Amino acid sequence: MPRLKSLAVMLVLSLAAALAFPPPAQAGEFLVSAAASLREALQEAGQAFQAQHPGTRVAFNFGASGALASQIEQGAPVDVFASANQEHMERLNRQGLLLPQTRRDFTANALVLIQPGDGAALSQPQDLLSPQVRRLALGDPATVPAGQYAKQALTSLQLWEALRPKLVLAADVRQVREYVLRGEVEAGLVFASDMARKPGAEPPRARVALTLAPGLHAPILYPAAVLKGSRQPQKATAFLDFLVSPPGQAILARWGFQAPR
Repeated sequence: MPRLKSLAVMLVLSLAAALAFPPPAQAGEFLVSAAASLREALQEAGQAFQAQHPGTRVAFNFGASGALASQIEQGAPVDVFASANQEHMERLNRQGLLLPQTRRDFTANALVLIQPGDGAALSQPQDLLSPQVRRLALGDPATVPAGQYAKQALTSLQLWEALRPKLVLAADVRQVREYVLRGEVEAGLVFASDMARKPGAEPPRARVALTLAPGLHAPILYPAAVLKGSRQPQKATAFLDFLVSPPGQAILARWGFQAPR
């Protein structure tokens, strides 16, 4: 009986590990693991790239950059990693997991404070201390770059310790936006691109209250690189070339991203 229980536990753990990883790429396909904030922009870029390269398919796995880096460290079959900060990319670089000379900063972003559309206007970061703001959502700084930038900014403003009892930590930056859209929190810190929408789309049920000064946090630059274990290194490198090309940059700009500085 103990042996059967042990085998059952091992089976459950193996299944959980498999579900945590993205599926292996199929023929003619390569996999991009990218920060959640890049979802719509990279999906559109992937379609444009596929149109230029018949027979090629770009698959995506989106999530918090720290969690994606951990998947890669554990052997996930990823061809390209696109992070929302330098730290997690550097983690992989120190372990020799990146294909040399493919790493590049391909876009940039800004940090904004958002609130529900019917919330009392917040005109400065210090307004977060008011009793009207009971909950402030941000990405978990342990794994979410937007949360790390938010912590840096609030620390620079000397607000971090005072606001800690109000914090609601999210698994990624898009979850922060959802909390605000649903009115579950009075404010949230996200990337400017998270509030971008296509022309003709319905306005979101949240608004940008203010943009935080860039000097309050590290520069928000997005690096990308091909993984050394990529099965499609030429196609993966060509995709990175597309992202930094004028058509790729135009797609990123439509989704609220900025040119890398």
